[in-house]
Amino acid sequence: MAILVTGGAGYIGRWLANELVQAGHEVVAVDVQPPPGGMPPELPAGAVWVKGDVTDKQSVADAVKLKPLSAIVHLAGIVTMGCERDPDLCMRVNLGGTANLLEAARQNGVGTFVFASTISVYGPNVSQPMVEGKTPAEPLTWYGESKILAEQLGLYYNRRWGLDFRAARMAAIVGPSRIAGSGSATMYTSLILEKAALGEPYEIDVDPEAGTPVLYARDAAKGLAALATAPSAPRRIYHLSTGLATAQELIRIARSRVPDAQLTFKTDPQLGPVSTISKDWDLSIKAAEEDLGWRPAFTVESMADDLMAIARGQKH
Repeated sequence: MAILVTGGAGYIGRWLANELVQAGHEVVAVDVQPPPGGMPPELPAGAVWVKGDVTDKQSVADAVKLKPLSAIVHLAGIVTMGCERDPDLCMRVNLGGTANLLEAARQNGVGTFVFASTISVYGPNVSQPMVEGKTPAEPLTWYGESKILAEQLGLYYNRRWGLDFRAARMAAIVGPSRIAGSGSATMYTSLILEKAALGEPYEIDVDPEAGTPVLYARDAAKGLAALATAPSAPRRIYHLSTGLATAQELIRIARSRVPDAQLTFKTDPQLGPVSTISKDWDLSIKAAEEDLGWRPAFTVESMADDLMAIARGQKH
């Protein structure tokens, strides 16, 4: 049986497709756009791209019926700044698209549904450490609100119809050649390292005191794959994080590898306040360790080395 990945031609979708194919799974990658050429990672040979729009019920229904599915991993969505610019689109894609996928999964008897959520479901001034089910989810952004509503809808499908719904509250994604077309508030976590590796100047658009838990793309792929294939996920909602990274720490790491890295701050007035909310967060990943057997394979330091090597074309 195959695993369907929405947003499958996107950044995390391609990393996940590679992880799943290497583990012997067939992958159906559903996306509105084909995979971009020449950007790591490529969609693997064991994955097929299918054009589809999660906001279109018929498109979703057709995609889910293409092959017998053991799981759906729902990654497609609008991220932070795109949601702030267009809350209506944000809700249509992030909540409405999830509703379409959940219903298609129910009608077609798909066993497992994995939802890509976010630590943006949390707000400021939360006690530490942060634990799923204990730390209040009180988002301050449209993005976070759309994700917590989608989580609740998935849990409703679990209660009412027994759909095996699982959610990954992922930290800020870090990786080489990352593009967030709708506007991510945490692109700096990738670009500080990538621009330094390429010898390109970079004006960092967040507050100098910015920081957030991060999730390296390779760790994200392994965590999502674990959620999609684990025999059970009794706590339903799981944090995935590689570790905490501040802008200043990433600059220090980048300059320790590239001493003349041209990194300066030019704070965006919209991003500045948002970028400091999570700078002290201690995100517990104990649930994922205990239930899924998942731990990050990287530290923030080794993540930086791997990302910079890929950016330079030294590895894949």
